[in-house]
Amino acid sequence: LSSRDGGAFALGASKLLRSGRLRFSLNSLSADFIACTFALLRQDGKLCEIGKRAVWSYERHAAACSNKFTMIALDSTIDQAPWWMCGTLRTLSARADAFVLHGLPMELFDLEKNVLAAF
Repeated sequence: LSSRDGGAFALGASKLLRSGRLRFSLNSLSADFIACTFALLRQDGKLCEIGKRAVWSYERHAAACSNKFTMIALDSTIDQAPWWMCGTLRTLSARADAFVLHGLPMELFDLEKNVLAAF
């Protein structure tokens, strides 16, 4: 797998999936990686894109495939729905105050010895 080369990413991901397809993907990659991610989805799959650079428009998505697609842009969401963002930040703050909020687990990989395990 590669986070720099879309073709290598597609080949590596499809090999790891053993010709299976994804039901859902949360993607923060751009350009060729968006098309690759759509190719890895099941017919009824969904992609949520949180990128900002070279992101597909809803029109481009509709012309290219039938999967469900959602763009998530926090900067414009703050402008367009400040009530939602304020509620979300209050929820996170309350959970942090109650000590029930924690970060994602971190796992380190020796890329020279075990490159596939990192992905």
